[in-house]
Amino acid sequence: MAGAKTDTQASNRQLTTLLLRLPLEMRLEIYSRLFLSTRVTSGVLGNHSIAPAPNALALLRTCHQIYADIGPTWLEQVLFDFVSAEAMLDKLDNIPTKTRALIRHVRVSGAALVLPRPDGNIYYPTLYHTFQVLKLLPGLALDRLTVLGNRDSMACYEALDLMILHGNGWKELHYLVRDSTFLAYRHNWFSVTGGADAHRFLRRPQPADWQQTMNERDGSASNASVAIYRATSGEACSVLLQPATRAPFAQHWPVDRATFGKEEDTALMAPGEREKEMLVVVTRGRGVKYAEKEGSPYFPGGDLREWVGEKTWTQIRSEGKEEPGLSLYSGVPVDKYTHVDEYVW
Repeated sequence: MAGAKTDTQASNRQLTTLLLRLPLEMRLEIYSRLFLSTRVTSGVLGNHSIAPAPNALALLRTCHQIYADIGPTWLEQVLFDFVSAEAMLDKLDNIPTKTRALIRHVRVSGAALVLPRPDGNIYYPTLYHTFQVLKLLPGLALDRLTVLGNRDSMACYEALDLMILHGNGWKELHYLVRDSTFLAYRHNWFSVTGGADAHRFLRRPQPADWQQTMNERDGSASNASVAIYRATSGEACSVLLQPATRAPFAQHWPVDRATFGKEEDTALMAPGEREKEMLVVVTRGRGVKYAEKEGSPYFPGGDLREWVGEKTWTQIRSEGKEEPGLSLYSGVPVDKYTHVDEYVW
């Protein structure tokens, strides 16, 4: 047994020596290809702590020279995959802002972060959407944020609507939804207070309405864009990884505008149609400063920073005041994948 271990160590040293004989430019290309195909998954699902793929970052521990070659560039290349908003805060809240600013690719569950109300009411907790959670991560400036929408169609619609209206920290957003009910449900929300809240979940024709929002945020000449793609079949987990199995999608105002969103879209809700996944791609405008800013104005509809106060997320965790999210996407104890962007519902 000892002899086999010695042979393996000798083989690894030989491979390392051969790698270091290559020109630096070639070595950097090899490192880049490796890390761009690597994801680091973390979070708790049920009673299991989800572990990254074995040896996902083993190259960083190979030798001092390779570590020096790579430096912090791996942060710009790997996909950080979080099974919940809590998991994302666990990993990214307590690192230096300068380090956080280097991260370029994050994927996270779209399930709301659930926290107890300040008045102690345990029956009606406060829910915070992804865009609100990102406010705790100043400096974040992702090239791409991928969100896996949860099971509730109306909650998905509202979460994305607010992300487009207020979200920062990303240059491009990929919002994945498990079926077409996301843009087809009937508005049946009853508001006790009335007013604007009565229309809280009312759908509008998309992506035209979201495109108008981005034009107002980033400027009509900035080339900000919103596109929707819908799977051409009911096959799960295909709309992102298989472009040939999706098609552009758009809705339009009916002749009677007053009815839109108040009734189901019968075409999308039909058997065989409602099961088709959707992907919404939102791109910020040219020249827009999209990084999360330290001390940015509070969101009037409920800001997570107001709930947190002077405490760090680590302190909140230690006090046990956070609660599990309402839903988490399916996962496995040890992350296994063929393609870095693979996902499961």
